[in-house]
Amino acid sequence: MNLILGFPLKDKQTGIYIKEGFEELGHNVVAINDPRVFPGPEQILILAGEYKPDFIFIAKDPRYNSVIEQLTKNNIVVMWNVDVRYDINDFLSTCGPLYKHCQLKFTIEKGNLDKYKKAGIENIYWLSEGASPKWHNKTPFTSEDISKYSADVSFAGNILGFQEGRKELIDKLKQFSGFKHFNGVFNLDHNKMCQLSQINIGHSGWPKVELSMSARDYRIMAAGGFLLTNHVDGIENWFEIGKMCDTYMSSDDCIEKVKYYLEHPELRLKIAEYGYKIVHEKHKFSDRLKEVINFVNKL
Repeated sequence: MNLILGFPLKDKQTGIYIKEGFEELGHNVVAINDPRVFPGPEQILILAGEYKPDFIFIAKDPRYNSVIEQLTKNNIVVMWNVDVRYDINDFLSTCGPLYKHCQLKFTIEKGNLDKYKKAGIENIYWLSEGASPKWHNKTPFTSEDISKYSADVSFAGNILGFQEGRKELIDKLKQFSGFKHFNGVFNLDHNKMCQLSQINIGHSGWPKVELSMSARDYRIMAAGGFLLTNHVDGIENWFEIGKMCDTYMSSDDCIEKVKYYLEHPELRLKIAEYGYKIVHEKHKFSDRLKEVINFVNKL
């Protein structure tokens, strides 16, 4: 298939993983410039007319609102929302035209599908996050990396946002002298951190939304790190809890499990190895994008 991709690429994260995932499956991808930079959304109209793609795959980005109706007149446009909120109006109010006109919509928030359907959104389906083997894998590290990233317990991510309970959790984890908080660590550097941390804390921001796990859950396991993440509704139906990772129900429960796993390194390493195996077998971006292709083929 030939497709046009409308995801940001300059940050070398999700857009790159998607582009390379489609290419891994043998599809031809033409990526527009970062939609945050001129000409952005307007460029997608030009490319669609020039390349006549089988479909167009875009991010949930309000910058596309102004062109989406025209774009869908002659093209199949598929949107993937990789964000989560408890109130879907946060998305519908900013990207309503995308939800109205895109022929297919995907979201990582399975628990909100009924809310979308009640709001009149059709052809919307669950598609979870994943890992990119090229960017999320076991990575060689140096003595400098060992000094920088070694930790008994680590957390990588923002703690100043509005994710439920995250700041409280981080404050409690500071009781461990070997705790380190990293921010702005991605891809190969993130792999090193995951490998050199005994326990990698995950924290999905909206745990009451069924199967809305954070992308970092996949990336920690894909790097060979041991993942201890918060319990998201339904996560036990997706991950093998206790075999490929473990979960905590509260900040106090997290502290107790950290203590337990620090005292049981063999079990921790066994879980990390199995998590690494399963993520690379079943949870790659290419696995997710096969599902997208199947839906597009049905159209």
